[in-house]
Amino acid sequence: MKKITITIKDNALEFKYRTNKPVGENLLNTNVISNNEVIFSDEYLEENYKIVGYFIADLDKIREFKNVIVSNNELAMLVIKVIFAIPKIECFTILQDDNLSYELCEAITKAKNIKKISCYGIPEYMIELLDRNGIKVDSRNEVLFSSNFTAENNLTSFSKIYYKTNIRFGEYLIDNDIEDFKYFCNINKYLKVIHLDKYSFKNVKVISDILKRFKKKNILIQIHDDLDNPEEVINLKNLNKELKRKKIKLSLVYSKDYLEKNYLRQVIFTTLKVCSLIIVCIIVSIFGYIIYNNYQSEIKVDNINSDIKEILDNETSTEETNVIEQDLSYEKLKEINSDIVGWITLKDTEVDYPVVKSVNNNYYLRHNFYKEKDFNGWVFMDYRNNPNLEDDNTIIYGHNRFTSNVMFGTLQRLRKKNWFSDDEERNYITFNTLTNSHKWQIFSVYSIKVTSDYLTTNFATAEEKLQFIKLIKDRSEIKFDVEVNENSKLLTLSTCLDNNRRLVVHAILLPE
Repeated sequence: MKKITITIKDNALEFKYRTNKPVGENLLNTNVISNNEVIFSDEYLEENYKIVGYFIADLDKIREFKNVIVSNNELAMLVIKVIFAIPKIECFTILQDDNLSYELCEAITKAKNIKKISCYGIPEYMIELLDRNGIKVDSRNEVLFSSNFTAENNLTSFSKIYYKTNIRFGEYLIDNDIEDFKYFCNINKYLKVIHLDKYSFKNVKVISDILKRFKKKNILIQIHDDLDNPEEVINLKNLNKELKRKKIKLSLVYSKDYLEKNYLRQVIFTTLKVCSLIIVCIIVSIFGYIIYNNYQSEIKVDNINSDIKEILDNETSTEETNVIEQDLSYEKLKEINSDIVGWITLKDTEVDYPVVKSVNNNYYLRHNFYKEKDFNGWVFMDYRNNPNLEDDNTIIYGHNRFTSNVMFGTLQRLRKKNWFSDDEERNYITFNTLTNSHKWQIFSVYSIKVTSDYLTTNFATAEEKLQFIKLIKDRSEIKFDVEVNENSKLLTLSTCLDNNRRLVVHAILLPE
């Protein structure tokens, strides 16, 4: 038998298991602790959920509850029965960092008063079921992408992609933007307006073709650029006529300065260059942008890492060489960034960075070690992990931007033929905490479609952990002769291969 505490906070009801006191055998009825807290046993709540609902509904006449907060998914199945009697409840929040079950999602759809749920994650097809029942989903589980399109539109979770109504392309499209836009169109149900800050006929055609492919209708494409080349007007008019049959519309939004200077010769659609020249310029711009961006990225990251290593070298004597692999004082680095939790190194790759950890898995996707905004991001530990390696599975993320070698860009080398057999030391990862040196042996390397099933940090039972180990070992593209058991500490490295695939490396902690 378990105690369930119902706490009243402003216009919210919070349900959670009470674990700090033992449960009496005779606790079958309520105990009123204060004006703002009531306790039920789980058996009583299961058998008398209607009575509890009516009791809370009486309180609701005074407090007007709008939100219900539940500590975990198991308790949510009980609570959803209770709130049927509370018509003003609109938002259902579940705090547990785990995906909702199909059973719980279906139960929520039957609660006609619920208009919004906030949770960690949800099965993809269930979000459509909830949407058809007028229930909006706000998920916390991040979706990692590497394109400018997803970053600019803050598409960091499945629910944000699903409900987005307006999107923007701030720069000329590159391959990653196009692939991520296809993924977006496959999921999104509410898109109405697309903003293009930089005009090119090729970009407009690519976007419209993708919209037609995914049968998107009633979409407005707004081009925010001052165009004055008459030759392109014909191309755009013809395209607009074609798109209107698909219920897609093009429009130009001129700047105020342009309208003031050119009001006598404004036309509906204009361009800057002839189509052939635009195509050539775009192709050159795309390749030039990728080459230049990667060059600048590597220089920036190298400069940061050089500064960090110079600080470390200045803090050690000549007798203390290779201090990064030893028990080193990180005090100077902590003065720069207090989020530092250790250092990771892989032989014959560019992976040689201090590791940081924030309060979420979003911040260091777009900030570097100096906490400056940077699309390279930084190598960071999952926010759920304990930096002292107390968890079953420690997870570290890093970007793999285009063809750049920064962050985890060189992890793909581990998939080369004979990579591990050519040099025995390549089988190991050095990941040190702030207080101890640690060596890890790799036992699984693979690529996989976007999933979170390998991102579990702790396991409830030894059997659950062994099942997880079998899962990730069976996926490995390379067969390693490494023994892994329920007592092994695991290290997971995760990075993007493209918009819908991840490269994953698993290792176990070796005895000191």
